Amino acid sequence: MCTPDSAFFEGKDLPADEQVLGAMLDRDGVVVSRVSPEDKLRIARALRLRGHVVAMTGDGVNDAPALHEAAIGVAMGRSGTDVAREAADLVLLDDNFATIVAAVEQGRTTFANARRFLTYHLTDNVAELTPFVVWALSGGRFPLAIGVLQVLCLDIGTDVLPAVALGAEPSSPRALARAPAGRRLIDPPLLVRSLLVLGLTEAAIEMTAFLGALHAGGWHMGAAFPTGASLRPASGAAFTAVVAGQMANAFACRSATLWPGRLGWFSNRYLIVAVACETLLLVALLYVGPLAATIGQDAPPISGLLIALLAFPAVLFADAVHKFVARRRRPTHSPRTGGPPWTVVSRRT
Repeated sequence: MCTPDSAFFEGKDLPADEQVLGAMLDRDGVVVSRVSPEDKLRIARALRLRGHVVAMTGDGVNDAPALHEAAIGVAMGRSGTDVAREAADLVLLDDNFATIVAAVEQGRTTFANARRFLTYHLTDNVAELTPFVVWALSGGRFPLAIGVLQVLCLDIGTDVLPAVALGAEPSSPRALARAPAGRRLIDPPLLVRSLLVLGLTEAAIEMTAFLGALHAGGWHMGAAFPTGASLRPASGAAFTAVVAGQMANAFACRSATLWPGRLGWFSNRYLIVAVACETLLLVALLYVGPLAATIGQDAPPISGLLIALLAFPAVLFADAVHKFVARRRRPTHSPRTGGPPWTVVSRRT
């Protein structure tokens, strides 16, 4: 990519002083041709001294020092020498430079999918822990919304397939058109989104559905501790709210910036299958008597079920508001993020 500020140099034009060399190359669109292996070593060293991450390609024996000096040495797998391959960090088995672009895209996609997976599960953890926190803070006077077996069903039952589907999310067309999301899998924006935005929304609907089902069963705050006959349907309502919220959360986690509808609700077919299986499992755990009794719940009353199902639109709405606010806070024309310039080095004429 050439720009009006692009610069073209030959190896004979490079200054001997490495500081001057680094300053000359430290900008976008620099092309250096007809360089010797010694020049490649000096270029790698000069740019690294200026704090840049340098990737260097080579295939000959004399390229080994430059490949070793660079942060990422790239050698040719077919035409490269054994010495170059040993000194390199990455070997192109097909000798195709386009493979580097494909590898970077795949790496960014894998990183983004890991963040989606973490966001999905951290949100679920907030909803699972909230009933225990409320119960503990009340000294056991407030009934426990969900039990340990229900938590296990959420973690190893209803949540597994959507999480796997998020891990198989296809690469975004914009994967290479924007800067990487960050250097860490877990950072403050991810924690705010998963714990405070999505997690608290899901937990609020969960506890509301639980209280609504208890009220439908005749219990109110300050009354005697509810019995199993009224507690189990209310617990089923709370369980349903968490599952419904996680269904919406799975769609929301497909992108950290875009509304799920813009991605296409059916564009990840694995997620559709996963949500369908999750729905069937939820129905079985609520309405198949032996399964429901084993984990300590019953089918919720209509009022509790309707409140629980509100978790799906509520989570999507909270996610949409969060993404809208994040876009408004983001500068319209953000400056270059300070990443290293790209420099093309070639020995060919």
